[in-house]
Amino acid sequence: MKLINVDDLWFKYPDQKDWLLTGLNLSIEPGQIMAISGDNGSGKTTLLYLLAGIIPRHRQGEIKGEIVLADIDHKNADQPQLATHISLVMQQPEDQIFFPVVEQELAFAPENLGLSKEEIRSRIDQVLQLLNIEELRFAATDKLSYGQQKLVALAAIHTLQPEILLLDEISSGLDDERLETVCKLIREYAASGKAVIIADHHHKLLKMADVNLNLSAV
Repeated sequence: MKLINVDDLWFKYPDQKDWLLTGLNLSIEPGQIMAISGDNGSGKTTLLYLLAGIIPRHRQGEIKGEIVLADIDHKNADQPQLATHISLVMQQPEDQIFFPVVEQELAFAPENLGLSKEEIRSRIDQVLQLLNIEELRFAATDKLSYGQQKLVALAAIHTLQPEILLLDEISSGLDDERLETVCKLIREYAASGKAVIIADHHHKLLKMADVNLNLSAV
């Protein structure tokens, strides 16, 4: 069963004459890790925005082709509905951190799902332990370093438990120890029957992938 299938996808922004993405095809199955690589400007972030539904819901452009998710209408679902199936950790974490305290940030998504307080606490405990950031639980989000913001943004999406986890340059701002912790989380996430799509340059992340897509070669 394919969790997502992309068929003949084309995209360009309103101010572009030429297509940024041209006839792109991809699919991913439960348990797989996909790595998207390519030169700067090749469309890695744009592709993740399309998969996550940020384009066209929040950013505009011309789209041709089809994105199909297994369990939800990708084209017509609203953003909160879509996020429970496919969700993105953005390259700039400050763009998706909204609450003043880390624990509040991590609780927001599962609270919106209507989960019990016990389940929410369990999910928060689990991801704080997975990422080895228990000490940040009650930290002020505006006092976090860039690398800490990255981990908190990842933790917040993890509490949502989407079927497909999208990571945009997750290695940026992380030292080797923190990056290894993120790699462990990615492996465990895929092993649970979900899927991970990574857009990054770091060799360690690219080597983890079962499927590789180089946009510069497309």
